[in-house]
Amino acid sequence: MRRSGEGAQSTLDERVTVRVLRSAACSVTLLALAVAVDASARSPASGQTAPRATKEAVDEPVRLLGANGLSTMRGVADGSITGTAALGSLSKAFSDSTNELLGALSGPTPATGAKHTKPAPRSSRTAKAAKQREFSLRLRESFDRVVPDAAAWQLCRLVTSAVPAEQGAVAGEFLAHPEFARTLALVAEPDAEEAAKVVRIARALMAQRSEAVERFPELAAAVSVVLDVPVVMAVNENVARGCDPIVVFDHFVASEWRMFFGLRGIAPELLIYLVDVAATPDELAWALSQFAGHPAVGELYDKVEYDFDHLEKGQPKKVNEAGWNLRNILKFGGICADQAYFATTVGKAIGVPCAYTAATDGVLSHAWIGFVAKSGRHPQWTETGRFGAYQGVEGLTRDPQTQRQVSNTQMPMLVQYGIEPSGDRAYAAALRIAARKLCGDPKAKTPPAPQAIAQALELAGLAVRACITDPRSWSVVALAAQSGAMTTEQKQLWATDIVDLCGESYPEYALRTIAPMIESITDPGERHQALDGAFKLFQSRGDLAGQILMQQAALFEAETNLAAAGRCYETVLERYPNDGPFAISALKAASAILGTTNNVMANVTLHDRAFRSMEVPEGISPQFARQSNWFRSGVMLAAALRLAGRDRDALLLEQRMATQMR
Repeated sequence: MRRSGEGAQSTLDERVTVRVLRSAACSVTLLALAVAVDASARSPASGQTAPRATKEAVDEPVRLLGANGLSTMRGVADGSITGTAALGSLSKAFSDSTNELLGALSGPTPATGAKHTKPAPRSSRTAKAAKQREFSLRLRESFDRVVPDAAAWQLCRLVTSAVPAEQGAVAGEFLAHPEFARTLALVAEPDAEEAAKVVRIARALMAQRSEAVERFPELAAAVSVVLDVPVVMAVNENVARGCDPIVVFDHFVASEWRMFFGLRGIAPELLIYLVDVAATPDELAWALSQFAGHPAVGELYDKVEYDFDHLEKGQPKKVNEAGWNLRNILKFGGICADQAYFATTVGKAIGVPCAYTAATDGVLSHAWIGFVAKSGRHPQWTETGRFGAYQGVEGLTRDPQTQRQVSNTQMPMLVQYGIEPSGDRAYAAALRIAARKLCGDPKAKTPPAPQAIAQALELAGLAVRACITDPRSWSVVALAAQSGAMTTEQKQLWATDIVDLCGESYPEYALRTIAPMIESITDPGERHQALDGAFKLFQSRGDLAGQILMQQAALFEAETNLAAAGRCYETVLERYPNDGPFAISALKAASAILGTTNNVMANVTLHDRAFRSMEVPEGISPQFARQSNWFRSGVMLAAALRLAGRDRDALLLEQRMATQMR
C-alpha cells in the first residue's frame, strides 16, 4: 500500500480495497467477487454495465423491482394484500437475499494461487475452471437479487407512509413509473426524512409531469427528497425562499439543453445540490437568461463587489436599502454571505450542483461557494472565496435532503461517486440499505446483536468496494458504532480504514466519521487512548485538534479529574486560540475550574494570557470585531479584573479595546 508522497496519484480504490480485503472476514472471496463482478457486469470497452441479453431486458419492472417485489406491489395496488403485510413480506425477502449473499461470500471458495510441482491434469484444470465459473455465477446471482429486493422494500416503506386508504393508489402510481420508483427508493432516507412528505411530492410529479418523470427519473427523485420541505435559506439578516417543487422541476426540464452538465444520468445524490435552489421563479429565469453556460461558476462570487463600507465602517448595506435579491446583489454588492448566496443560486439555476459553505475562525464567520467544475474529461469539486486562514478551518454545508450540517470535505467524494457507473452505485446503495437495516433503530432501547453488527460491517465493506467514495456507505460505520454493539477490534480496523481513505485529503470528514466510534467507547481508559490517537493524527489542524481536546477535557471533568481537564483547556488556549470559537468555550471552562478554588488572581492570569494570544481584528467595523475571540476574551478579562477588585485596570482595558476597534 502506497503512503503519501509515494506517487501523487495513489487512488482511493487502491488504498481502501487493500484495507477492506485485509480486514473483512471474507478476503479471498471478496477478491474473487471483484474479478467476477468486474468481468461479468462491465463491458471491457466502455467500463459501463453491459446490457442483459435475457428476459429481464424486456421486462423492465421485473429487472428493477424483482419478480417477488413486483407481484407484491401489484397486490398492494389491487387491494389483495395490505401495505403492512407487503412490508413484512418484502422485509423478509430482503433479509433472505442478504443472508444468501453473506452465505455465498463465506461459503467454500475455489482454490486460488495454489502451487503445483507439476502441471495439473487437463481434467483437473477443467473442473477447477468450472468450479470458478459456478462460484462467480452464484455470487452474481446473489448480488442481482439484493438490489431489486432492496429497492422493493424501500419502495414499500414509502408506500406505507401514506394513509391506508391511499396506499393502493400510491403503489399503482409507482408501478406506472418503475424507473423513477426504483431510483427514488434507492436514494430515499426514510429514517432521516418524513417519508409521507416525500411521497406527496413524488405523487404530484407523477400526476402532473408523468412523461418528464419517465425521462428524468434522477431529477424527479432529487426533487422529491429535497423539496418535501420548503427551501428556506438564512443569509445573515436576509431570508431567501425557494418555489413550488413543480416549478423547480419544470425550470430544469424546460431548459435541459441549456443546463451546464445536462440532466440525464447524473446521480440523484449529486442532483440534490442542484434542486435546493432558494429563489423565486422570476429570479431563476433571470439567472438562466444572464448566465446560462457560464464556464466558471466561481467567477460569479467575485462578480459581486464587496461592500467595504459595511464591513469597515458599519454602514447599512447598500443592497438591503435597494431591496435584497439576485439582481440587486449583483448591482450593489454585499459581503461574503451575499457573494456566496449569489454564486450558489445562479450556479444551481444554470445546472451546476453547488453548496453554500461557511466556517468560523477566531475572528469572523465567513462564507464561500463550492461547486462542480469541469476539469478535462472529468468533473471535480472546486471552491472559490475560501481565503487565508479559512483554508485550515472546517467548512460546513447543509445536506439538502436531511437538513443536517455536514463537512464540505465530503463533497469531492460525492462528485467522484456521481460519475461511477450506475450499476455500481445501485450495488452500493442496496448493500448500504441492507447494512443499515441490520443496525436497527439507533433510538431503540435494545441494541442489535453483535452478529448483526458484524454482518452490517461486512456489507458496508462490500458497499465501499462497489463505490468507494459514497459518503453514505461510510456513514454506516458510524451507525454501527452508535448501536453500542461494535467491538473494539472492529472500531480499530474501520478507524484505520477511514484514515487511510481520507485522513490526509479529507481530514474533517475522517474525524467526523471516527468521532461516533470514539464516543461509543464506554471504558474511560480506552476512550482516552482513542482521543490521544485522534489528536496525534489531526494536531496540525487547529480546528480539529481543538475539538478533540475539548472532548477529552469533558471526559476528564466527568471523571472529576479537574486538573487534567484544566490542562486540556490550557493547551487549547496556548496552541489553538485563533482556530475557532471553541477557544472561548475552553476559556470559560478553565475559568470555572479555577472558580472552584476561589483563586481570583490565578483566574486573572488565565484570562490575561488568553487575551494576549488572541488575534486582534483589523480593518473591520466594531459590530464585526465584537464576534472575535479577542473581543470576547477581553470582555471576560475585564470581568475577572473587577472580580479581583481591579476596577481601574478593567476600565483601562475596555478603553484600549474601544480605541483599537475604531
